[in-house]
Amino acid sequence: MICQLTYFDFPTTSQRVYRVDFDASTFQPDDLLCLPHREQLSGAVTKRRAEHLAGRIAAREALRFYGVQNYVPGIGLHRAPCWPPGLTGSITHTGNVALATVMQDRQGELCGVGIDTEIIMNAYDAQNIAEGVVNPAERELLHVCGLPFPTALTLSFSAKESLFKALYRHVGRYFNFTAAEVVKITGRQLALRLVSPLGPFREGDTFSVSWNSDGKQLTTLISL
Repeated sequence: MICQLTYFDFPTTSQRVYRVDFDASTFQPDDLLCLPHREQLSGAVTKRRAEHLAGRIAAREALRFYGVQNYVPGIGLHRAPCWPPGLTGSITHTGNVALATVMQDRQGELCGVGIDTEIIMNAYDAQNIAEGVVNPAERELLHVCGLPFPTALTLSFSAKESLFKALYRHVGRYFNFTAAEVVKITGRQLALRLVSPLGPFREGDTFSVSWNSDGKQLTTLISL
């Protein structure tokens, strides 16, 4: 598969993110030979296998930055990536772009990182799915935050996806968009507040989300 690997520091953070731009139309089944868990993808469509491969290439390089050579995260419980001891990370992909980032655990702390990238919704889709993403108070906030509503809703959707990825390793179960609410949007930052306890996290705990957009695609990042 034809792909290009780059990396960057996520804006307003020190978190290094690895990016793979790929052409799914050039994917060949033998491309998966670099994945130890390739048999788990045997039933997936070509697009899904190409996306998965691109994400694992990005993750492998993110781990290399921390001195872990040629480690490809497998597929664990609930399809979460399996990271080596002492490290945790997050993978996301949309369209022809995959991103991955990794961080070191800190002893005695609840560490986690979540990254998510989305194509910004159109107005029709935003209105149709808004009820499943935000509550009435959040919706009101999105209308006055200064962003077009489709962008603001995409941002909320992505931020909650990043929150799930950052907290999942500690919570150990799925939780949906109603578990947290958007309480503030300023510049390239967004604040999410838990509306109910999740594992070791308490109701009212607030998480800062960094975000960036090129006007067509939007990416969010949470680092605990």
